[in-house]
Amino acid sequence: MIKNLLISFVFLSVTACSNIAQNTLVEQNNISDTVEVVWEPKPRSVASGSGGQLWVRASESMNLLYAAHGDKGNSNVYLAKSKDVGDTFGHAVKASSNSGKVRAHGENGPQLRMGNGIEIFAAWIENRDVQFARSVNFGRSFLPSMRVNDDKGKASQSFHTMEVSPNGSVFVTWLDGREKGKGTPGTSSIYLASSQDKGKTFGENIKVAGDICPCCRPAIAFGSSGQVFVSWRHVYPGNVRKIVVASSLDNGSTWSKPVPVEEKGWTINGCAHSGPTMKYVDGKLILVWYTGAEGKASLKMAWSTNEGKSFSSLGEVQQKVLDPNHPHLAVIMGKPWVIFQGRDSNKKAGWAPAQAWTVKLSKEGKASAPQAIPTDETGVVYPYLFKGNGGRVYALWTALTDNGPKVMMSRGRLKS
Repeated sequence: MIKNLLISFVFLSVTACSNIAQNTLVEQNNISDTVEVVWEPKPRSVASGSGGQLWVRASESMNLLYAAHGDKGNSNVYLAKSKDVGDTFGHAVKASSNSGKVRAHGENGPQLRMGNGIEIFAAWIENRDVQFARSVNFGRSFLPSMRVNDDKGKASQSFHTMEVSPNGSVFVTWLDGREKGKGTPGTSSIYLASSQDKGKTFGENIKVAGDICPCCRPAIAFGSSGQVFVSWRHVYPGNVRKIVVASSLDNGSTWSKPVPVEEKGWTINGCAHSGPTMKYVDGKLILVWYTGAEGKASLKMAWSTNEGKSFSSLGEVQQKVLDPNHPHLAVIMGKPWVIFQGRDSNKKAGWAPAQAWTVKLSKEGKASAPQAIPTDETGVVYPYLFKGNGGRVYALWTALTDNGPKVMMSRGRLKS
């Protein structure tokens, strides 16, 4: 009997160990499935300033645009270049013509885009105007900047977005105060201008809509059949604020009535300083945005499969991440990715400094588990994600330090 008991004990022990090993393997597999990118163990400061924007060429040489802040509030926009995959950045050249006049804060930072040739485009806010400059010598210098908005008064323009269409046209949209007092009190209008000659000139300003939340940056995307889409946070009666999308089929000359992306919206008499992010991928118009509705900070996601005529909710992005905000959509290897800032619920009772997190969206519209990007105690605000080549990706954000804001960068490689 003792022999039988020993045999039974050994059998159960082996079985238990086998089950533990299998469970451990499953757990490890689940963890590895969530690790989409292998990031640098520690981010690095690449510039003194804020609002870092990156563009990577096929050679993996980099253009870094950012706003450098002076001691007396005077700021300028600079472009620095790297030829060693971001190990170092060389001497920065000034993109803004008027010294010390740039105003960059939060989502109101500078924008960097590339043309279809050698052109480099930069846009920013200066003296309440939208300014634009271009380089046609690979970023060695910039031509004199030009004013994009064409109003003749002293209205305030801010929270701009710039995108380049597939045919090379440059579109800039922004929140405009030239019609202050004509719409719902406390709101702005959204205007747009485009350049059809690679940024040499811009056409007349076109009003897209009124009754706009005055401090949430809009977004631009382009469809596969020449559509131009613009998204913003619209103010409805009763201070109900909803993310909406309008579309144009004539290169931005006329616009459809805005279509709500969300059903309920967010009732608040104030401004979130957090606009939507939008991309058109594989026939789907995808949006992600911040809301504080129902007493919970969250990032909502939706898409349209009929060119912006209607939208379907895809749920929330952040999952267990606390205080998520400032999402940014990027297309990596043909797939939509989202980067955002948020706090780890397992660190300091959920009050550790914010980190940058990434998720990848499946073709069914499901978000992967958020993956944290290593950071330090300076925390993360306004993160952006940029694609490289050969499976490389780059995350940039602003760190608010005792010595002023810093542009931080973390490099990563996609897992096979």
